[in-house]
Amino acid sequence: MEQPNRLVVRPATRNDVTDMVRVLSAAFAHDDPIEDFVFPDERSRHRRAPRMLRLLIEHRFLPTGGAEVAIVDNKLAGVLLWYPAGYRTNAWRELVLGVQLLFAMGTATRRGIAVDTALEQAAPAEPHLCCVYLGCDPGLQRSGVGRALFGSFVDKSDAQSVPLYGLCKDANVDYYRAFGVEPVATTVLGRNGPVMNVVARQPLRCGDP
Repeated sequence: MEQPNRLVVRPATRNDVTDMVRVLSAAFAHDDPIEDFVFPDERSRHRRAPRMLRLLIEHRFLPTGGAEVAIVDNKLAGVLLWYPAGYRTNAWRELVLGVQLLFAMGTATRRGIAVDTALEQAAPAEPHLCCVYLGCDPGLQRSGVGRALFGSFVDKSDAQSVPLYGLCKDANVDYYRAFGVEPVATTVLGRNGPVMNVVARQPLRCGDP
């Protein structure tokens, strides 16, 4: 039996999907430039973003092992989604997912593709880990949930000896700097979307301090 307030980080399972969607939908409901870009209409965002997240979790992140959750007092409190090193999309799975996303996202599908394109263009040439979503229950912000999840991600980068990277807004740059992650470039989502920081971290090598 877990002790009260104990925080546990573990791989996500299909039984977690509903709670993962709930947490990420709440975490990115407001003041997130990527979600605002993909779903500029707030009413549409609240309806369509959860459908998109469920599809991505079920068809991209869980099948590739790129999903981890934080549990606090037996309740799912945080989610980390990433693309593993050497990630390659399965053509048939992506075709099916593409049709489902079109129905789930409607006209936002084109802007979602623009985000994927920005991530691909910003990617390092060598094998890498790509952080796509890191979010926690808004009621548990600054409680260590995000730090535990991202710390686990950094450990994976070091263990696999591959760099990690992702996109973040200006307000989050200092948060990631605490993990040794630094801005290395900027990218624009679509033609006239928000400017995002490309952040990256090289893995610690044997003998590094």
